[in-house]
Amino acid sequence: MKEYNLITKDQLLLAEIPKQTATYKPVSHQQLIDLSLEGIHKAGFEVARESYECIRHGQVASGTYLLKGLEDSEMQMQCLWENSYDKSMKLKFIMGAMVLVCTNGMISMRAMGNFTHKHLSDVQEISPLIIPELVKSSGEVFQGLQGERDVLKSIQISKKDQAELVGRMFIEQDFLTSAQLNIIKRELLHPTHDYRAPQTMWELYQFTTYSIGGFNSTWIADHVKAHDFFMAEAELITEAEEVMY
Repeated sequence: MKEYNLITKDQLLLAEIPKQTATYKPVSHQQLIDLSLEGIHKAGFEVARESYECIRHGQVASGTYLLKGLEDSEMQMQCLWENSYDKSMKLKFIMGAMVLVCTNGMISMRAMGNFTHKHLSDVQEISPLIIPELVKSSGEVFQGLQGERDVLKSIQISKKDQAELVGRMFIEQDFLTSAQLNIIKRELLHPTHDYRAPQTMWELYQFTTYSIGGFNSTWIADHVKAHDFFMAEAELITEAEEVMY
C-alpha cells in the first residue's frame, strides 16, 4: 500500500500515456484535469486549491480540487479523480468533503456525484459527458454530507461502543489494519485534533478516517467502507431510539 507522492501538474503530465488496444482505452491525466477544471468553471464554482499525487512515475495518479464557496466552519467540498496508465485501477471521479481541521476525507458512494469505470471501449466517450454533470451536483452532495455529519455528531457513544465498532471494522468488515488500530487507540487516548463532538460517532469516524489517511492505492475504497459502516450503524441506532420513544 504505497503512499502517493505530491507532484506538480507539469511533472505529472510527463508520464507516458500507454497505447490504446482493443481491450484497453486510456484516459489521459491531462484530459481529466481539463474535464475537472472545465466542469467546475461551467458549474459556477471556483477552485480554492488544486493538488496532484502519483506513484510509479505517474502511472497511477490523482487530482484533487477544493471548491470555493462550498464550505462551512468544519468542512469544504472537494472533487477528485484517480487514474492509471498501468491497468492497476479503474478511473474514478469522486465528490466528497475535506474536514478542515485535519484534512480527513468524507466520501460516500451512496451520494450523487461519484463515477467509476474500467478503461474499456466506452470510457473515452462516457467520461467527458459524465464528469462535468457530476460537478454540477456539488452543492447537493455537500448538503447531504453536512446532514450525515450532523447525524453522527448527535449520537453519543460509550467506550464500550467505541471498542465494539472499532473491533467490527477490523474483524468483521476487514478494512482496518493492525497499524490503523493502533492509530485509532492513540487518538482515543490523546486526540491529535479537536472535532468539537467528544464521545460521539462523529469523533470516532474522524479517528477512523485519520488512521486510514489519504492517497494510497486503497484509500478511497477504505474511506467509502468506513463511511458506509458508520452511516449504517447510525441508522440502526436512530431507528432503535425512535422505537423506544
